[in-house]
Amino acid sequence: EHGIERRQGWPIESLSVYCEVFEVPEGQDVAAVIERLVADPRVDLVQPMNTFEALAEGYDDPYVRLQSAAAELGVAGAHRLATGKGVVVAVVDTAVDATHPELDGRIAVERDFVDSRRKPRAAEVHGTAVAGVIASVANNSEGIVGVAPDVRLAALRACWSVEGDSGGARCSSFTLAQALEAAMVVDAAVVNMSLAGPEDPLLTRLIDEAVARGIVVVAAAPAAADRTPFPASHGSVLVGRSSSASDARGSAMHLPAPAEEILTTIPGAGYAFFSGTSLAAAHLSGVIALMIEREPSLEAGRIADVLAASMVSRADRTSVNACYAVQSLTDLRVCAPAFEFASSSGGDSTQSPSRAERPAGTRSPL
Repeated sequence: EHGIERRQGWPIESLSVYCEVFEVPEGQDVAAVIERLVADPRVDLVQPMNTFEALAEGYDDPYVRLQSAAAELGVAGAHRLATGKGVVVAVVDTAVDATHPELDGRIAVERDFVDSRRKPRAAEVHGTAVAGVIASVANNSEGIVGVAPDVRLAALRACWSVEGDSGGARCSSFTLAQALEAAMVVDAAVVNMSLAGPEDPLLTRLIDEAVARGIVVVAAAPAAADRTPFPASHGSVLVGRSSSASDARGSAMHLPAPAEEILTTIPGAGYAFFSGTSLAAAHLSGVIALMIEREPSLEAGRIADVLAASMVSRADRTSVNACYAVQSLTDLRVCAPAFEFASSSGGDSTQSPSRAERPAGTRSPL
């Protein structure tokens, strides 16, 4: 009678009705058919077939539940708003394992300023670990998820591994200067420098120039009594400090982020837990990349203000929150209420992993 075709049906006993599913043939107006059916006294209820999406912020990466840092940062919520797409992050560090499953396809540029005349250096631990925190691919059925999984990395080797120290590295004014110049040449939006040393006039001038070009430079906070505080001491550099430090709320450009027991990548398709403010800087760089995707013209001072306003405190730590930071740059509201972070991790039930739950790997300071 109504020119529609029956597909299936079943009795809904709890409602004492029979449900029929009909298909409206092509060329007929669905709204008009519904209007006619509503007027039919034999029809109790009529509606279009709606579709729904699960709201779970899940990943198919098997170790994601071991990433307490991702939960602390509110990464899953932030990824509903940004993933770092179109943003280039320069990692000034030791050699990055470009063949690691988490980083394969993420590296746009590779340069070696330590052994530039030799064949490419084998991957090293520190650079690979920092890169993994920032850019590990999401939903590739591999281990973890990066803070900004769709960024493009410029892997700029300006440091070399220290013999006998799996995570240790050294750099020089000369190699770092070349790397900073390269970062400007490739139009990096963010430069991650998870390192520390003495005040350096040449590097100061290069950072000044990078900042003047709109590049955001991120460094790692040195120990409180460290006499080698550069580049964290530079007034225009954003500094990642540990979210568990007693003064974690920091000041001005010094911002707290996860730095302890961080699961990340190591050379040879592996994973390991590390601790240190190198990882805090990497987390900060990833969050900034998400923000820049949403608002490419953001400057370092404005970014620091937004991140400071995003901070969430729990019983034992205070950290910037990626979801709140990115959300503040949009008209959308997707983040869990702040009070949920007081006893859990951004609405996620993930807790700090026990040793029995961890994948094989090592722990070292970075």
